[in-house]
Amino acid sequence: MGVTISYRGSMADIERVEDFEDRVIDLALEIGGHVRVWRSFCDDDPQRAVRGVILELYPGQDTTSLLISPEGWLINLTEIEDAEQGQLADPPWCFVKTQFGAVEGHVALVELLAALKREYFPDLQVRDEGEYWETRDLERLRAKIGLVQAAIEGLAEGLRRHGLTAEAAEDPEILAARIERVAQTVQQTLARVPEHPPVLWDDDSGDGYDDLSDGTEAQWDAFFKEQRRKQERLHRAIEERMARGDDHHEAFDGAMRDEGLIDLPGEPSLSDVAREILEACEDELDELDEPWRESLPDAIRDADEEALDDGCDDERHPMIERAMDLHVRLFDIATAIGQQANENFQCLMGGAGEMLGGLSQALGGRNYELPSGLGLVQLKRSLRGAAFAFGMLFPLRADGLLTPAEFEELCETIKSLQDDIYAELANLREAREG
Repeated sequence: MGVTISYRGSMADIERVEDFEDRVIDLALEIGGHVRVWRSFCDDDPQRAVRGVILELYPGQDTTSLLISPEGWLINLTEIEDAEQGQLADPPWCFVKTQFGAVEGHVALVELLAALKREYFPDLQVRDEGEYWETRDLERLRAKIGLVQAAIEGLAEGLRRHGLTAEAAEDPEILAARIERVAQTVQQTLARVPEHPPVLWDDDSGDGYDDLSDGTEAQWDAFFKEQRRKQERLHRAIEERMARGDDHHEAFDGAMRDEGLIDLPGEPSLSDVAREILEACEDELDELDEPWRESLPDAIRDADEEALDDGCDDERHPMIERAMDLHVRLFDIATAIGQQANENFQCLMGGAGEMLGGLSQALGGRNYELPSGLGLVQLKRSLRGAAFAFGMLFPLRADGLLTPAEFEELCETIKSLQDDIYAELANLREAREG
């Protein structure tokens, strides 16, 4: 029993894959989702590439695979190797369960698929157990999701106590208005050209760092999105170059040039600096080739050891410590039942990682003064990570991969962190206004 959206189709023009990726990245950043550009290649034939994006659209919702086989077919995450080796005979059906998330998450996915059908996948087929694809009937969708949640033992009580979704108690007109805004956001974002003007700062230097009060929250939000777009595009360019035979150094250096990040006309070359950065981060880059979850506790403990080796007497902020403890706890639970590779556990760990990363950026600078606007965007990043981590607890509980006691423990831990992050964010906003 569930509410699942199934879809399959072929990209009409595989040459437009990067445009497609850039628009989905924009959408994820616009609505607070998580997105990652994917590149992998067949060992025996590097021309056979799997491209596309892996999208976590809304908390509580399955990961959406928008990966594309060499033939141009949409594929599931579990079919990457088969696609690389040419073992898929036909376009497969892809699946996303939505019953554990908010109604607007289901609507956002439907609107996303509708926009992709118009622009990139003209033969896209969609099956929606919530019937929203066929009818756009919000009340019918709301009733179906509510029925499924109520039927799963322990889920309804968990939702009531911990408040993942609030639609059941919400005025239908308010919900409908919010759904309409979600649909408009999806359609407008995917329709616009994925090119953005640079963020303009009010300070004289143009870098936004001269005065900690400089820059509005909207400017810092735009700056964060701009950096995330650059990060994903750089990752894409590195993977493409490595598939053509470049080593790490060559791929990084060339990708920085491809993306216009170094060696711009009229500017001094930064290639040597880029290479030094790459050499300093060599071990970290190597870790990208391995499942990060397998080494997570070691990574956290190594960080502790490095801090001691550096002779740093400052203690970490208590919220960072709590987020690190949560990371280790999640890893231990997954390891104990042999579920490190489970997709929902991976999403849970990813959300917790975003929460930890945001907190580390916002609260980790004991020896330097952080621009307050940067603190704002990083605290909001940590809140988004917490929301996605929290949302994944419900499908894991429903699948029996979390015991009732573990579920309650993790709900309380994440909610407590969320509350404290909200308080920290409110204090920072008040300080900026004062």
